[in-house]
Amino acid sequence: MRYFKRLVAMMMVMVMALSCTATAFATEADEVEGTAHELYYTTYNEKGEIVEEGIIPLNENGKYTWTDSLTLGNGWYTCFRQPGPKAFYATDDTKLTFSYKLDRSAKIQYYFYQDTVAETIYPTTWKSGTKTSSGTSISYTTNKDAYYFVGVTNVSSDDITISNVSFVF
Repeated sequence: MRYFKRLVAMMMVMVMALSCTATAFATEADEVEGTAHELYYTTYNEKGEIVEEGIIPLNENGKYTWTDSLTLGNGWYTCFRQPGPKAFYATDDTKLTFSYKLDRSAKIQYYFYQDTVAETIYPTTWKSGTKTSSGTSISYTTNKDAYYFVGVTNVSSDDITISNVSFVF
């Protein structure tokens, strides 16, 4: 029974991750490097239903930093992309850093997605892992020119509030 619950939970995470992308019929994004974009987020509950969507504005340094917050229930997922929703284009050997703060120490699962197009139904999970803390920065260096975005799932038993989100590259 315990194995079955874990299997169902992982399947739900994959469903939410896949539903966090746009349709395959949309046109590919312009590859304009150095252009400032807003950071768009979508939050899904444990059933894969959209709970909240919004925009995280750029700060004065041209970085994606958000001082507001959103609450994730157990099993809830949120992803951070460009409006559209589209992934961000990054060239080979670019350092991607995702940072966040939580209202308490909690366990989250994070996903860095990589794909050959900005909008995709089935993104590739490029890097993933689990962190238990009240906030951290997670960095990876890209291994090719591609499109990237980040997602987070609350895997702790209680609700968490995520704030001070930034995605810098």
